Amino acid sequence: MGGAFSDRHTAHTLGAMPRSPRLPETRKASAYVRRRAAAEASSASRLRETLAMRGLAPRKRFGQNFLVREDLAQRIVDQCHLSPDDVAIEIGPGAGALTPLLASRVQRLLAVEKDAGLAALLREQLAEIAQVEVVEADFLTLDLVERASAEGVRRWVVVGNIPYNITTPILERLFAQRAVVKSAVLLVQREYAARLGAAAGTPEYGALTLFARYHALLEPLLTVRASAFWPRPQVDSMLVRLFMREQPPVEVPDEALLFRIIRGSFQMRRKQLLNTLEATLALPKPKIERLCRHARVDAQRRGETLTLEEFARLARAAADYGEHAGGPHP
Repeated sequence: MGGAFSDRHTAHTLGAMPRSPRLPETRKASAYVRRRAAAEASSASRLRETLAMRGLAPRKRFGQNFLVREDLAQRIVDQCHLSPDDVAIEIGPGAGALTPLLASRVQRLLAVEKDAGLAALLREQLAEIAQVEVVEADFLTLDLVERASAEGVRRWVVVGNIPYNITTPILERLFAQRAVVKSAVLLVQREYAARLGAAAGTPEYGALTLFARYHALLEPLLTVRASAFWPRPQVDSMLVRLFMREQPPVEVPDEALLFRIIRGSFQMRRKQLLNTLEATLALPKPKIERLCRHARVDAQRRGETLTLEEFARLARAAADYGEHAGGPHP
């Protein structure tokens, strides 16, 4: 570092023109930003025209935001780590930004699109790709177990740029059918991804965190800016991968009881377990205190500080005591 400083100092004292590397870099960066913005605008414009020719437009009711960055579409598919032996399902392919790229990596692809107009467009555009089947259906009503049995598929790989407003129902559907789902790579709201991966005691930590953790292992992959979509959403997205667990990470005799306790704790997240469990299990405080001692969990703690294992201990204790049958569902 000393030598470099001395050379610059000598050049300046001899009257040489000081070099300013910042200006070219700034111009170069600005040119890059301008080129990318122009490319995105061009992609969005082409998509708008394609849809308009068929009398189609983004439907807010379906939460449609179409990816218009080809480079990001490629990066997303690369992050899926697909195998030629995989049979994949794409949730909501929309205008098909990911669909042909996904199809090129797998044995077979089911593109499940609820919008009849977009499904017809996809069939037309992908007619020459033999391994793609466009299924006009609502993913939330699709029976993956039945379909896997009928088509001889052991486990699906799921990919999707999913509507923000039905992210939780989609996860619930995937978790309920996880016996035939190997993994899911999904674009979700960045804030939602933060909730999925939150640590105990943080503001983002909640019932959703523990619900996801019980059923899957989460891997954050890639942040996708709102500018990559048309129409542009108000928030950024994050690509996440969920590896479905074959066995839950904790043992409980009653899953419904576990999640009832968890939901009750987070509905009153600032209250102590002594109060949340009293309401959730419909038990007097002395019994709650005994139950917490049995579970080795301090009754004065707040639910937002408990790990999944600690909630599981509470559920096991409640089942051992037989004290949950009459408790209200939160």
